[in-house]
Amino acid sequence: MRDEIRAAAAARLGCAADEVRIADGQVSGPAGRLPLAAFAGVSAERTYVNKKLTYSYGSHAAHVAVDVGTGHVQVIDYVTVEDVGRVINPATLHGQVLGAVVQGLGSVFLEHLVYDEDAQLLTGSLADYLLPTATDVPRIRGISLGLHRCPNNPLGAKGAGEGGLIATGGVIANAVAAALRSLAVEPNHLPLSPPRVWRLIADARAAAASHEPERGSS
Repeated sequence: MRDEIRAAAAARLGCAADEVRIADGQVSGPAGRLPLAAFAGVSAERTYVNKKLTYSYGSHAAHVAVDVGTGHVQVIDYVTVEDVGRVINPATLHGQVLGAVVQGLGSVFLEHLVYDEDAQLLTGSLADYLLPTATDVPRIRGISLGLHRCPNNPLGAKGAGEGGLIATGGVIANAVAAALRSLAVEPNHLPLSPPRVWRLIADARAAAASHEPERGSS
């Protein structure tokens, strides 16, 4: 686009295209200047292709409380910190990060494809396949840093939305395991719905009871 503007400006200012400068909303040449808005009709179309992927780097942490009687998991606090390279639009980026975490929490606690013994899908509609709503969203703090620009694209931007989603399952499962450490519960399947967490707790208690020595034995 800048090359097209320089070419158009050179014809109007009577100079060579490489003599045209574009800065601070002005297009100037040796013989004069014009406002950038004067070239609103100039258009350019290009295609950019890059097979090198971009990744953000960061960490997630969660504070949860588990009701051992019902298996319900409450997310008290959730924080994610990511280095996303160059931040183009802070508001859009922040929304991407928070939305990704919410999507991840939905897959952790609600979303579950259920099949019967004949491989028939039983969760065929949103009446059965649960998605998170506003009332399901806990406190989420997303901190996005622009520390190191990505070398794989001219903008220096890294993928941001994926970083908020991919780690969610792992961090919640580990937080639940930490909360239930005394019971030796280590969840390794999603979703962590109340029935599944309750079953993990019940199985852990049963296993512990089976290994207890009988009274009076040595």
